[in-house]
Amino acid sequence: MSSLRETLGSTARRAVARGLPSAILDRAPALRGTKFLADAARRAGRRGQRPFQMVNVGACDGALFDDVTPWLHRIPGARAVLVEPIPYNQARLRANYPDTDRFVIEPVAITRESGTISVRTFDSTALEAGKLPIEFIGCSSVTDTNLMSGVNAWGEADANFDRFRPYLKDIEVPSETLQAVLDRNGIDHIDAFLVDCEGADWTVFDQLDIGRYRPGMIKIEIGALRPDEIGQVLVKLKTAGYAVGLYAEDVWAFA
Repeated sequence: MSSLRETLGSTARRAVARGLPSAILDRAPALRGTKFLADAARRAGRRGQRPFQMVNVGACDGALFDDVTPWLHRIPGARAVLVEPIPYNQARLRANYPDTDRFVIEPVAITRESGTISVRTFDSTALEAGKLPIEFIGCSSVTDTNLMSGVNAWGEADANFDRFRPYLKDIEVPSETLQAVLDRNGIDHIDAFLVDCEGADWTVFDQLDIGRYRPGMIKIEIGALRPDEIGQVLVKLKTAGYAVGLYAEDVWAFA
């Protein structure tokens, strides 16, 4: 009987899947992330339930092109460590998450050693004046990513890069190891761990003690990573027993 139920259930799932638009099926990992966050919102406030806690490395302003961080406003009592090295983005981030008791902004870059590091970013005055595409607000990197170098940014023959090149600049920012930031903020559990660092994503994720913190959900941008680094991200997740899915340029993983 059990085998029959499993067969019927599998058949039903396939039938439902065939009836869904491909765009929805393609979004399955992101939809699972939405369910994870919605479940967290429902559980929040229950007796004995610890506060939902997020760590977001490369938080930008916590709003633009971000389908996860805004859930902090929908999960009662949620807390977060939001790591963002660019001063322009830090100001926007604090405006979007003004509760300093629950939302800590760490104004550093995550590196393998503490110190300072040069970050390439776009001029904030030009961003505010609308001289650059809005997407550039989140484009700062310690690596020579496609966007920052102009290679394949808009297509190999696209002349737009020459128009935007004058607005690129390098700034020095403090840097810390991931564990130093977690320890400084007394982080003993992580429910959602996000990384969006324009090419430095593996440098960050490699430092996460996944066995110690065991986040329920992990989301990592891999679009600017080298193929070998993408492989290392996937191997670390699968070795730790996570269910892994890909959507667009992100890896979504669930414990």
